[in-house]
Amino acid sequence: MPNTLAHIGIQTPLTKLGIKEAPLQWIVVGCIIPDIPWIVQRIFTHLPGIDLLPLRLYSVTQASLVYCLILSLALAMLADKSKQIFLILATNSLVHLLLDASQKKWGNGVNLFVPFSWHTTYFGFVWPEHFINYIFTFMGLITLAVLWSKAIQNTRLLSKPDRAKTVCAVSCLVFYFCSPYLLLNSAYEANIHYCKTLSETTTRSGKVIELDRTQYQATTNTLKCYIGTDIRIANPPTIESGTISVRGRFLDEKTITLEKYHTHQISRDYSSYIGLILALLLWVHTFCYQKNRPNTNTDRDTK
Repeated sequence: MPNTLAHIGIQTPLTKLGIKEAPLQWIVVGCIIPDIPWIVQRIFTHLPGIDLLPLRLYSVTQASLVYCLILSLALAMLADKSKQIFLILATNSLVHLLLDASQKKWGNGVNLFVPFSWHTTYFGFVWPEHFINYIFTFMGLITLAVLWSKAIQNTRLLSKPDRAKTVCAVSCLVFYFCSPYLLLNSAYEANIHYCKTLSETTTRSGKVIELDRTQYQATTNTLKCYIGTDIRIANPPTIESGTISVRGRFLDEKTITLEKYHTHQISRDYSSYIGLILALLLWVHTFCYQKNRPNTNTDRDTK
């Protein structure tokens, strides 16, 4: 999937074409909403005692379009122009998901229609390392640099919600965080991200498997899959340890034979980290600037 900076570089100009006065701060939030479940998953993965399979299924559900729209609605209740901000957040969430689906991600994809359908939308045009992603990443940096100074002067980003907006926001957040638990079994039976294949070890033999961005250990010829177990490769690639995507088939419970593999670079992760940090700094800078800006009405009020 495109990194955060690439999403900003693509989606900000598109949003500005439709809504010229769209606040950069809220556009950036819309670019990030579909990634929030994966950010949380990465954090929780490193905590002790976490069952990684339900965590993955929970994140898949929250990353669907419907749940992105629900979170967008909750956040829009904090904005001055709630309808416009919801439109910005919702549109950017949809574009984000479609861009994600355009990249090659074996064993992964976008579940647009959850909870109504577990169909995975996958176009698979280019790998994350394709040069066009570096162009969009650079565009993201340029976009933030050009629009930053004007964006922080926007004094109508947030407003205190009234009672109706508060009830709406809280209801949406409760649904967003709680209801995915009710869909874990459905996601499992749909074999999302090959979760059922990986979990039911005694029936693995002969089944196809795809893993997106998994860790390969060259010294042991093993893959670390997302549920925390190792899988041995019968015909290991002649590469060093690193992050790879694989397509293969199980020979037995613990061994696969590779059909295809693709090595990944780590630059995408760093570009996403930089994009997230800049998004946070944009909001912080906005609040600090507006808190410290001089009161232009002082002289007028004293007359």
